[in-house]
Amino acid sequence: MNKAKSIFIVLFLILINLSLLHVATLSWHSPLGAGWIGVFVLALPNFYLFVWMFMGRRARTSRNLHLLMATNMMGIALVLTDPAMDADPWPLVIGNLIFFGSMAYVFWYSHLGERDRTLLNEGEKLPVFELKTLDGEVFSSEQFKGSAWLLMFYRGNWCPLCMTQIREVAGRYIDLDRLGVKVALISPQPEVKTQELAKRFKVPMTFFVDDNFKACKKLNIVGENGVPFGLKWFGHGEDTVLPTVLLVNQHGRIVYSDQTSNYRVRPEPDQFLEVARQKLRGAEG
Repeated sequence: MNKAKSIFIVLFLILINLSLLHVATLSWHSPLGAGWIGVFVLALPNFYLFVWMFMGRRARTSRNLHLLMATNMMGIALVLTDPAMDADPWPLVIGNLIFFGSMAYVFWYSHLGERDRTLLNEGEKLPVFELKTLDGEVFSSEQFKGSAWLLMFYRGNWCPLCMTQIREVAGRYIDLDRLGVKVALISPQPEVKTQELAKRFKVPMTFFVDDNFKACKKLNIVGENGVPFGLKWFGHGEDTVLPTVLLVNQHGRIVYSDQTSNYRVRPEPDQFLEVARQKLRGAEG
């Protein structure tokens, strides 16, 4: 199923881009009929959603994207009521592909499936696992003890919401530091990609590589075939990690856990900062 998702997202992006290009070309030569206007109304908001995510304005969206759903309904209504449908069926074909593709993106692709959260629930001890530093050294999760840590498992440089979320955390680093919280950013992406990312930030966050998915498998947070199809040609693998944010106290106990079931729904920094203010200083082992 996840393999189908990795192919779907690439095809859907190609569809909305080509549809907008085709509508623009048609409008250059003659006025558009209701059907092609409907295709435009369908394609443009979907295109804008992905542009908005890549612009890095926010690391999250609403779960069901109600405004997008409303414009989808308007667009498909224009397509279905086009009086020229019999003469030119292509707006109906393309309009339906975009409409159902958008629905699939919101309610199928974005959903990560049911997650087993038992290992990383609040109040549990952080399981023992190993990571690799950017210096190539082995780092045990036992070494997190002694300090409070924010652990962010992110999918990779290719994920715009992950990158925005990391920038948000970097922007709140002073607030975290005042509370005695260190930041660990963890991804199973190739080491060279993590090294490229680490160079973008000047704040002292620690980047780790989950080599061969050792930690992800131990924590049961592997996202199989979660990388969009074709990105392996740009140095990425096929599997990734399910986005996960943990706040761990100095004794290695989890005091905050966000294990989202939707990659577009992520915690605001204020959520774990508030937990840090309330729980860390009085945490017990």
